[in-house]
Amino acid sequence: MVATVEELAALVHGRLVGPGHVSIRSARPVGEAGPGDITFIESERFAKLLKVSHASAAIVGPHFGVAKTDSQDDLPVIEVDDPMSAFLAVRDHLVGEHRPRWVGVHPQAFVAPTATLGADVAILPLAYVGDGATIGAGSTIHPGAVVSEGCVLGQGCIIHPNAVLYANVTLGDRVEIHSGTVLGGDGFGYRQSDGRHVKIPHSGRLIIEDDVEVGSNCTIDRATFEATRIGQGTKIDNLVMIGHNNQIGRHNLLCGQVGIAGSCKTGDHVVMAGQAGIKDNTRIGDKVVIGAQAGVHRAIPDNQHVLGSPAIPVREQRRLFQMIARLPEMYRQLRDLTARVAALSGTTTVAGRPGSATEPARVDLEIE
Repeated sequence: MVATVEELAALVHGRLVGPGHVSIRSARPVGEAGPGDITFIESERFAKLLKVSHASAAIVGPHFGVAKTDSQDDLPVIEVDDPMSAFLAVRDHLVGEHRPRWVGVHPQAFVAPTATLGADVAILPLAYVGDGATIGAGSTIHPGAVVSEGCVLGQGCIIHPNAVLYANVTLGDRVEIHSGTVLGGDGFGYRQSDGRHVKIPHSGRLIIEDDVEVGSNCTIDRATFEATRIGQGTKIDNLVMIGHNNQIGRHNLLCGQVGIAGSCKTGDHVVMAGQAGIKDNTRIGDKVVIGAQAGVHRAIPDNQHVLGSPAIPVREQRRLFQMIARLPEMYRQLRDLTARVAALSGTTTVAGRPGSATEPARVDLEIE
């Protein structure tokens, strides 16, 4: 659909600066926007992108100092507190009405007679809902997804295609599980008996609290006896592994390929960058930031930013990185100094002759 900038400003409750009669057909990012498009700029450091954009209008933050070129003097802008949210609202509005959400149980889905379904659920073809499972109101189970016996899903959950929930997994409200993820599988626990690895049964549970999103192809194991828990509002990227007995705090951000061994505990608002690895039985405090590829082998107190393997405070690690970068230069200096000291002491030989102070020798150092 087409709307004027003035109409869009009213939609997002923004302040219009510039002409309001300009027609807008679509909403696109600043690097891709052209004539007839509206774009958005979140902060002043991206203002230069607007200077070269062909967009017909922009959504900006409050008191935004838009650096305009001569050809942009009449560019209309809409000032809002949250440009990203306003842009998404405008984008949805311009796309037009969405198809109504389908609800019901498809004939090709399997729902056990003992399962309980809330109002307005959608169980799509080839989905499976096991004995005693509870599906909360407004939840959607996509094709090929498995919700095993005893699982409990809160309201508004979304289980994407081919995700698998083992028995007795509990999800809070508005939890979204993406394709290929497996929740509630056995933990990696074995004990030695007569020279063999004997499996430790995992009879515990997995509890995922409200507003958690789990990306594609993740695995979160059930506990050995009690419950593995993922705290409210935590967001988990693709390809993340969370072992048994973990207690993940609220509003954590776990980026791709993070691996957390068993029986760890994190505080609230923890960030783990890609490929970070956490040793078992490790405690991580509130608001900790763990850098990419870090190897955490000890407890980390609140508010620390760590990096490296083994992980240490980021300032110390950066100093080490700087020193490593200087190693070739330091090696050359050490080699030259060693040669000078050896020449001055007269203990070296050059071409089979005793060395002397007037005839310095080159001494090669070997680094193993």
